[in-house]
Amino acid sequence: MNIKIISVTIFSGLLVILGYQIQRLSTPSDINISSSGIEEGFIPDNQDASHQRILSADIQAIIKQLSEGYADKIHLIHIQAKLISVRESLFDHLPLPINKNLKSVLAITFPSHENSILEVWSKMDQYEEWLMAQNRTLMELDDLNRSGFLWQKRNELFPIAAADIWNEEQDLYETAQLNFHREVEQLDQSFDLPMHKRIERLQASFQQADNVFTRTLDAESGIHKNTVASVLFGLNSVQKELQQLDPEHRQLEIEAIRRELGFDEDTIIKMSNLDTKREQRWSNGYAYMASRNQLLANNESVSSTELDALRTQFFGNSAETIAREEMSGFYRFQRTRYYGRN
Repeated sequence: MNIKIISVTIFSGLLVILGYQIQRLSTPSDINISSSGIEEGFIPDNQDASHQRILSADIQAIIKQLSEGYADKIHLIHIQAKLISVRESLFDHLPLPINKNLKSVLAITFPSHENSILEVWSKMDQYEEWLMAQNRTLMELDDLNRSGFLWQKRNELFPIAAADIWNEEQDLYETAQLNFHREVEQLDQSFDLPMHKRIERLQASFQQADNVFTRTLDAESGIHKNTVASVLFGLNSVQKELQQLDPEHRQLEIEAIRRELGFDEDTIIKMSNLDTKREQRWSNGYAYMASRNQLLANNESVSSTELDALRTQFFGNSAETIAREEMSGFYRFQRTRYYGRN
């Protein structure tokens, strides 16, 4: 069974390889993931009727569809590999702890295969990380040597199933990725190029890649404006221009870019309102980080109570989420700020 993937999904997967942190929405086209997701709660490891009480109706429906569609072939490694396309969407709907709950969902859906699936997905992650690390080398190789280089790594990770996971269509797909990456890398450093030229070249490059993706992966055609905008606002050349503007003129430039990308005026207004909320969130976050750093600098030993109080002061009901992130080593306001995108 071929997994059909809509165009935005393909671009999202592509952008992960390009290093852009775009949320992936990869799902087999016959699986419907609702925005309601899984309700807050813990999914136990044992498989019993309590799962049905804890899982939302939407996730139960997804489990049912996955089981009906793939249960008879889930023992095949290449099927397990292709189903990695559902993982990121499940992540969006699972409560903490994510990895434990993901394993539980897989155990419900494909009993006795959850460990094998997770191991296969781990190897697919290794392949994606390797692709990013070797991107420069791959771009410089000719088609024959690049193909040999790719297959060597694929066979290393999957000695038996590589040929089933990757085929000629997948090779065409990855070549399109590399070609697209070349253009994005050039645009990333196009500091002297007018904005409208960046937009023209990016849209043209997307169109060329889209033609390959829709042909090789049996996907629906059509470039998603949000995806193009996300890549454009991730370019260093674009961010450098925006950073040099005062807030008022920066917002006007962002709106002009969106207009040139083809967004209608109602959508531009909604996006501008979102930009305002993002600006308030970042300003609050920066103020929190400054206060946090000052607290730590002025005290040799800061108690968790003091940090909790500071987080509550700045984030209110979201303080617990911020605390969990910090415990895992993630500080959201130390991320790169991309005007027009986050």
